[in-house]
Amino acid sequence: MDKKFKVELAGIKRFIVDKILDFKIIDSKIVMSQVQVFQFTLRNIYAKDIFISEYFLMVIIIKKLSSSWKKFKNKMTINMS
Repeated sequence: MDKKFKVELAGIKRFIVDKILDFKIIDSKIVMSQVQVFQFTLRNIYAKDIFISEYFLMVIIIKKLSSSWKKFKNKMTINMS
């Protein structure tokens, strides 16, 4: 039973982390509402005791920006180096 619980918990954690990795910012939607969805997902991740470094989160957010944010993405990418 303990093994089954660990497998289920691992599946839940993977599902939540996948939501972060699949996140995309869409120009046609209000940015703040999309940020709130992202923050909600992060709270779920932290509630499951999953650690994600701030640097990794920053990279994910920059990568998820739409093409209209190209100049900003390039500037941030250069600053991270």
